[in-house]
Parts: sequence; C-alpha cells; structure tokens
Amino acid sequence: METVSGMPRNPLTRWFQPVSGLLMALFLQACAGMPADQARGTPAEHVARDSLLSLRAHGATVGAAVVVRDPATGAVLALTNAHVVRQGGTDMTAHGADGQELGPARILATSARMDLAVLSLPPEARPADAGGAPRTGAAVWAVGPQGLGRALAVGEVERAQLRLRHLGPGFTARLGALRGFSGGPVVGRDGRVLGLTTAMSDAARTTLGALTGMDLEGLAGDEREVFVLSIQEALAEARRLSATGARMAAR
Repeated sequence: METVSGMPRNPLTRWFQPVSGLLMALFLQACAGMPADQARGTPAEHVARDSLLSLRAHGATVGAAVVVRDPATGAVLALTNAHVVRQGGTDMTAHGADGQELGPARILATSARMDLAVLSLPPEARPADAGGAPRTGAAVWAVGPQGLGRALAVGEVERAQLRLRHLGPGFTARLGALRGFSGGPVVGRDGRVLGLTTAMSDAARTTLGALTGMDLEGLAGDEREVFVLSIQEALAEARRLSATGARMAAR
C-alpha cells in the first residue's frame, strides 16, 4: 500500500487527490493575483515585472524561470531548474508578467552537475542583474509563478554557503515558499537575483494536504528551510555548457 508521510493511501484518496488537486489548481489560477502585483513595493518588484517567466505545460503551472544577464559575458539567459523541465517536458510555454503567453519554452541545455536548465529567450523579457553571495541573516524575497494562489515569500538567509549533491552550490533561507516556486528567482534587498528556488525540506504535511495533493502549508505561509541554487554558480555552469556546444542565446 502506498503511503504519504506515513499515512496509508486508500482508494478514496487515490481518486480524491488528483481530482481535488486539479479543481483547486484551476480555482487558484483564476483568483490569484499576478506576481508583479504581489511584489509591488518590494525589492523584487522589477524582477517580478520584467524578468520572471511562469512556465506551464498541459494546462498547469510547473514552475518558473528568470531572465538574467551574465556580468562576465553580457549574455542574457533564461534559467530554471532541471527538475522543472523534466516535469514540463517539451510542451512548456513561457508566460510574462501580464499572464500572456510569450511562446514555447524550449530547452537549450541541462546540467548534469547541478539542478539547472537553460531555456530559450522570449523577446519581450528584460534581464535582471545578478547579485553576489548573501550573508547569514540577510533578507530575501522569493518570487514564484502565476497560478499558485501566492507568488511572493519573504524570509532571511540561514546558511550562507551550502553544497548539496545533485543540486549544486548555494545557500538556505527560511521562507514561506510554495513547492511550485521551483526555478523562480530569490532576490536580495538591492533587487539583484541571488539564486533560484530549488528545493525545500520535507516538512510534515497535514492530512488535508495529503488528501488534496496541494501545498496547503505553503499557502498558509508556513516557513520552511529552502535551498537556493547560487545565481553566480548557475551562470558559471551555463558558460561551461555553452563552451561544450550547447546552443545558447545572447543579446
């Protein structure tokens, strides 16, 4: 018998979770404000308005990406997590701040060293600036895609340096981020992108959350430890991928 956080999953749960999860996702998508609206007045405002991409596949939000300029080369790249593109596959579309579809989100390269993928660039997107390494205790803002019910989480850096196997180098922060924030930008007080929301600790889920398949704890704003892939390390890896022959866009 399958289990979810130690709870047996009975036939009712098998039926109820996907159906209720789909209905809840459609409801949240209909009522959720745009990420740029939620980030207004915060250091993440410009990134959410100009550089955030919401990624969708098969009618559902699968994650986010951010358009950022590499200060070392001047190249403009759309970066997300590799696990996001594995979920979305080849049918992903990118959506801008106003919710309009910008076109297909084609996968240009994925990394075997870290949880990173490079996507094709929508012409409408404007790049954000990349920041440096954060300090412990620094305030950070995580921006997620449209369609999750909440697209902004505020917290602070816990561990300023951490390397996780298969995920890469980065840092951790205490954030009320949702599971669907993957690939989205984490922004510092100066408005620069510090990294990509990549993973979170497996916090205990409520019975209702297990039944619906929704991240109810995240929707409630509960803080959890979030691993953030370093933007500087991600850009360095993108340069390495480009040097090995991956098709990369620059402007």
